[in-house]
Amino acid sequence: MGRRKDDPLLQAAKGFPGRRKGKVEAEIEAAAEAAAALPATAADPFPIPDVFVKAPVYWGEAIKVWKEQSEVLRTAGRRRPGYRRALTRYCMWTQFYVSAAEQLRRDLPRGGASIKVKKGDGETVIRTHPNIEFMAKAETALRLLDAEFGFTPVRDQDLVRVESFNASQGKLPLGGAHPASPAARTAGFNDPMDLMNGSDSQPPGARPN
Repeated sequence: MGRRKDDPLLQAAKGFPGRRKGKVEAEIEAAAEAAAALPATAADPFPIPDVFVKAPVYWGEAIKVWKEQSEVLRTAGRRRPGYRRALTRYCMWTQFYVSAAEQLRRDLPRGGASIKVKKGDGETVIRTHPNIEFMAKAETALRLLDAEFGFTPVRDQDLVRVESFNASQGKLPLGGAHPASPAARTAGFNDPMDLMNGSDSQPPGARPN
């Protein structure tokens, strides 16, 4: 009997041993592309990705993060259909990170970062738990996405400054969570499907024809 294949979440929790990392990352990208392709409607402008809906118990943490962060984006005026791909990655990486941390807790109930590993020749050696390295990689991916979405206080303020400048130049309307720029409010402001659509306007400093 052949070896049973582990599910993607377990593979990630194990730190992507062997050649499995590329395949799992490919599955993340496939899920992200599928999420971006979902049709948005007025009733549901930011639908939960099908990969999460089909296995709600399995993807419980990812669904929770999706709901929380999509609301953060909506409140900040940044929730656009084109962002679903990146948010799917963010949710999956978050769940992988949490699962890896939980696996680490189970493997090392007394704390620490090292485990005993038996080599092929039978010798036992002490090595750093593979989840430590995986969690560091996942954190890097999450930090990059945090910055893109403004999910941390510092990055949020960075985006607010950019949005405020754009609004002062008559470019992109600012979102609802930042009342410091009332001049940026437009007639279509409350429509989450129509936010920040002024990207064809002139760049800052350009002279009119």
